[in-house]
Amino acid sequence: MNLRKWMTLFGVSILLGGAVSLATGLIMLLGDSSFRVVKTGDWLFNIVMMFMAGLSLGAFAHMGFFAYMMVNYIARSIFKRPYLWVALQGFLAVFVLIEIAYWTYDSEFQGHIFWSVPLVLAVASAAVAWRKSFETSSGAWIPTLFFMIAGTAIEALPGFQSGNASSLVFTIVPLFVCNAYHILRLHHILDSSRNKKKDAPAVTAEAH
Repeated sequence: MNLRKWMTLFGVSILLGGAVSLATGLIMLLGDSSFRVVKTGDWLFNIVMMFMAGLSLGAFAHMGFFAYMMVNYIARSIFKRPYLWVALQGFLAVFVLIEIAYWTYDSEFQGHIFWSVPLVLAVASAAVAWRKSFETSSGAWIPTLFFMIAGTAIEALPGFQSGNASSLVFTIVPLFVCNAYHILRLHHILDSSRNKKKDAPAVTAEAH
């Protein structure tokens, strides 16, 4: 992971966050004309603010991804047996889903939110984990589930604290998409770096 690749990952993340937030906001606006990111009657300004908010969410997701990478690196050095860290991630993923239900049950959210959000998040995360394991190995299943569930939930805390379903959806959807982009893009970046290292000796030999 060099600086150029990091900047590319960051740039795509914030643009993706902006685009998904804009699309999500417009869909919600069509369904509910009262939906506003900022309290203003100017719809054009509101659309611009949707995109700007998405850029911030994309940057936040990028920071969350590298925070997970750091935690994963530290945990691998602490747990001498890799399966213990994997098992802990599986437990925490389930715990977070239960915690989401606890956050939203008997709150200002609509009654169905306490079960629909954990369910949709779990199913969508499982789809991303399946794709990740299909492109890499079966060992990526649980770590991907953990990152997609726990990472997205933690990053979307302001949405959960708002007590408003529209704010939660507008927050969690871009974060989830950006997190999926990060985790599915990571192995491509790492494989590219490994291939360059393997090719370096051959290039050097040819030069001689």
